[in-house]
Amino acid sequence: MSAWRPGPSPLRPAGATERELRRLGRRYAVVMRTTALCCVSGAALFQATPDRRALVAGVATGLAAWSVVYVRFSSRGWLLPVDTLVIMLLCLAQRWTVPPDAAVDSTNWVLAVVTVTAIAHQWLTTAAGGVLLTIAVVVAHLAGNALALPETWSGTVSLGLWTFAEAGLSRVLFLLVRAGAQQADRTVAASERARRDAAVAAARRADEREHLAILHDTAAATLLAVGTRMVDGTEPWLAEQAARDLEILAAQPHFPDGDTDLVRLLDQVARHAPVAVEVRLPAAVPMPAIRATAISAAAREALTNVARHAGVDTAVLVVGRAGDRILVEISDQGRGFAPERVPPHRRGVSQSIAQRMARVGGRAIVTSRPGAGTRIFLEVPDG
Repeated sequence: MSAWRPGPSPLRPAGATERELRRLGRRYAVVMRTTALCCVSGAALFQATPDRRALVAGVATGLAAWSVVYVRFSSRGWLLPVDTLVIMLLCLAQRWTVPPDAAVDSTNWVLAVVTVTAIAHQWLTTAAGGVLLTIAVVVAHLAGNALALPETWSGTVSLGLWTFAEAGLSRVLFLLVRAGAQQADRTVAASERARRDAAVAAARRADEREHLAILHDTAAATLLAVGTRMVDGTEPWLAEQAARDLEILAAQPHFPDGDTDLVRLLDQVARHAPVAVEVRLPAAVPMPAIRATAISAAAREALTNVARHAGVDTAVLVVGRAGDRILVEISDQGRGFAPERVPPHRRGVSQSIAQRMARVGGRAIVTSRPGAGTRIFLEVPDG
């Protein structure tokens, strides 16, 4: 029985819009067909001759009862074959339910039932199913006319053909509406693919920027310190720093989850910094680990820049709150610089600090001028 029910092509699953169209189309067809059937059944009582009015009333009552079943079980696969059988029996009974003068023209109430049924079926089944069901009810209608009026039934053939035309128009309308729904689904799918591709590309670029920032903060910084003789190679912390650099670079990219203590991370940064750091830290600052990690990496780069460029061997690291923001300040009393004159290819401030903070919803502010030291403010939302 389920073969009579409409369904998407097995080669192309229906999209959300097409599925919604099928649901609304089924509801429309069921409501339209049921409403029309009730109206036509009422009209049949006025058309019936006095001696047949009781019989027609019984048939109309039966159709009304069947309409209740039709609405209640409209989604069941067995409904359309059974409904078609009911309409065929109604057609074959025209000899007793339709006056002779109405049997051969368009005022035949059974013809109206046949037409409405054929139109509604096009929204409830496949194209092949719609054709077969329409043939069945039209042939039954003609057979009923032939039984009622053997001499003149051939005059109703044109009405039967017109029923085919109406069913065909209903099918065309359904196909046009479905094509619009399919186009909407394709548009939505294309937009989703574009959004997904853009998200993947953005994630890839973020990974690349993070990789470059990590490389800049670790091995590149250590090698630069040795190559420019910022260290003489005998410092006890240098080997430990190089080992940490290799460990970080060898690790898989990691984006921490949950919360962690920012103070603990910054304390580790200060203890391993290439300059002496005066820390002013609260007891603890719990926050999302991904933000705390970004702040600690940015602070590490800021302290490394002190050793590289400031010409001093001390710095100050302060952590505090301002309303709903967490603030971290790294400052020195070194030679300072003009931030607007930093070349674009210098990645320390732009990528290792500013972009890293931006990726976690924060920001970095650098204030400095030649001869007046440097202050770097790192700011993120609290929570």
